[in-house]
Amino acid sequence: MVLKACAVLFLILGVQWTLEWETLEPSDDTLVLTHVLFRHGNRTADKDHELYPKDPYLHEPYYPYGSGQLTKVGKHKEFSVGRSLRERYHNFLGEFYYPEVIEAYSTDYNRTKMSLQLVLAGLFPPREEDLFENSILWQPVPFNYLPKYQDKVLLGVLCPNYLEMYEDISNSQEILERFAQHSATFDYISEHTGLKVSRFFHLYNLYFGLSTEEEWGFTLPEWTRPVWPHTITNLAIQDYFVSMHTHEMRQMATGYYLEKVIEDTKNKILSSKSPGRKMHLYSAHENNIAELLISLGVFEHPHVPNYGAWVSLEVHFINNIYGIKVFYENHEGEEPQLLSIPDCGSFCPLDRFIAITEPLIPSPNLCGI
Repeated sequence: MVLKACAVLFLILGVQWTLEWETLEPSDDTLVLTHVLFRHGNRTADKDHELYPKDPYLHEPYYPYGSGQLTKVGKHKEFSVGRSLRERYHNFLGEFYYPEVIEAYSTDYNRTKMSLQLVLAGLFPPREEDLFENSILWQPVPFNYLPKYQDKVLLGVLCPNYLEMYEDISNSQEILERFAQHSATFDYISEHTGLKVSRFFHLYNLYFGLSTEEEWGFTLPEWTRPVWPHTITNLAIQDYFVSMHTHEMRQMATGYYLEKVIEDTKNKILSSKSPGRKMHLYSAHENNIAELLISLGVFEHPHVPNYGAWVSLEVHFINNIYGIKVFYENHEGEEPQLLSIPDCGSFCPLDRFIAITEPLIPSPNLCGI
């Protein structure tokens, strides 16, 4: 009887702990800190990288936005992201903006900086006493960024050593053989675009060119019908795996970000820096989302993350254990998805998370800047 009673007790406790660990809503009692990485909003095509010589819309000015810039739809998307984060973390963040509560950081692109401003506007709506002009329901919130080629945290893929490795891998026998499996498709695309398609990155850029033109309302050329959207999308996704092909490439692509996440988490727990900090917010790109998910082993269904997609690494303190919960919002369902890190689970104890990600932390000079 005693054994049965103990078994029942352990079962009850196990269910209780599982429910506590796997809740989809952040608990104000257990949430300590959150690191939120999101993709910018809808944008126009980037004329420098994504269009092709035979593109019928090659000289489109995209007035009044310009090339590669956030659109009105994208602005609405990012403001909505901010409002949804406010709803999710309302009690945790508190009612009003206070500088120590949040660190906001963007890459050095107009679309990411504008997206961050819009997310912050939705995340921290002004109280009546914050209004400096009654007709403007907005308050300024500061953010930081580094020049593109100095930003290792979010733009490690621009490291000189990374770019050199990417070039070498793209020309390696393994990747060339994988590429050759689709030679007929690439020949077809090359003929109709005027591009010399010789690597997956070319399809990656073409994907964004075609998708942004379609979003803008343009009718895509007849030649795209056999290969758009599925074939080109699937081939474009292959570039995520090429870009993360070697251990050192993974270190540069996501290691600097994970290193900062761990450092900021330790500082919060030890109250050594900014003890009032509750959120680190990062405005970046879809490849940042995909590469982070790949690094954590949770990119189960390869895809291009949607505009406004976000990954939140939530730090919780449950049953006297600090741990990480990974939530992914790709705007495809009603709730953000709680992901399970391989060999660690949906509530990954912090010491285990650090051990798992330690091989991804780069050496100081790896980037080459």
